[in-house]
Amino acid sequence: ALELELAESAPVVIEIFDIKSNLLKVENRGVQGAGHYSWNIPGEFGANKLLIVRASVGDRVSTFRCMPSSGYAGRAAFLKSPSEGRAMAKSAAAVDSLEISASGYATKTVMVESFDAQLNVSLTAVDNSGDRWGGLKNPPAKSAGCGKATTLTNGIKTMGNRDYSLDFPTPYDMNAPHMVIFIYHWAGGSAASMKNNNYYGIQPLATAAKVPAIFVAPTHSASAADHVIHDDILTLLKANLCVDSSRVFTTGYSLGGMMTYSLTQSKQKKLRAGAGIAAAIISPTPKIQEPIAYFGLSAMGDQTCIWDGGNGRGSKYIILEKAKDNGCTIPATDFPVWKSGIAKHVVYEFEGCKPGYPVVQSTFDGPHGKAEVAKDPGESASWVPKEIWAFFTRF
Repeated sequence: ALELELAESAPVVIEIFDIKSNLLKVENRGVQGAGHYSWNIPGEFGANKLLIVRASVGDRVSTFRCMPSSGYAGRAAFLKSPSEGRAMAKSAAAVDSLEISASGYATKTVMVESFDAQLNVSLTAVDNSGDRWGGLKNPPAKSAGCGKATTLTNGIKTMGNRDYSLDFPTPYDMNAPHMVIFIYHWAGGSAASMKNNNYYGIQPLATAAKVPAIFVAPTHSASAADHVIHDDILTLLKANLCVDSSRVFTTGYSLGGMMTYSLTQSKQKKLRAGAGIAAAIISPTPKIQEPIAYFGLSAMGDQTCIWDGGNGRGSKYIILEKAKDNGCTIPATDFPVWKSGIAKHVVYEFEGCKPGYPVVQSTFDGPHGKAEVAKDPGESASWVPKEIWAFFTRF
């Protein structure tokens, strides 16, 4: 049902269109008082077809796509249209994604290229003790863009009111499933600055390993709006490039670490793993306490994104939260971290985590400002990109 919650009296009009923008029905309910209202759209229109619903409440107009599904418990899926207004655009050429999950099966995301065609999807059974991706080193989950020539190009692009840097290998192999790594910048950074520093130094490692990888770095403010942009960019990439949907990752430093952490709190079904560098707890969207592989990197001398401020403050509590969500064993006493007198960075991997959902924490000497380029004594290059790349390529 389409449900309306009115805080005060307002005129309500509900219009139903088919995908070619033909008006099927108008229901003018007149002025409705404050309260909760529900309208059974699938019950009246029945069959498995896409409908466009436009609800006008006073001066506000919202447009939704409705996909009745009589094959699964009679549920209907409502998808909010990215645009609002009184003009009804045709939707026959729209591209969308549909995620299917069931207990005992690996979750699958498929692209919907036509709303008026039947879609048959097969799920792969997995052991209940395994992860939703089908285990480590699972076969690639090819997106709809595989096998198709792309019109996308590398460079600085725009999505909504944000710009982002896009880099995929050239020459581009349209048949090779590419991993995707979202890169989020520090405060004051930008999409261009991420490109200029080789995406925290990870891109050269992918190139050297000959692993097809797509790097995308959105300008952001670690807000709920950036979550929407993240999803929109990922949908674009899956439709226009050959993406391995089971290997989408995110990382970032400082503000970018906060963005990385917040994405791993709500997008566990879209992201395989995250790596937060000098992160702090921030949750611009509601948390979903589900497992996701996570790698934390924290400088023990960091006074900006502090390691342990007590009372749940600090990056220490991010890693403990992830360990709990992933079913890991939480040590009775503090786990090993870097301390004065230890030369190199310290890496601790929690034990007993659910298969496919490792939780790793790296701690090291240094202040906040050096976290993304931390070096061990005597080393000429930072170990940070190497550790992140090694973590992402475990999957």
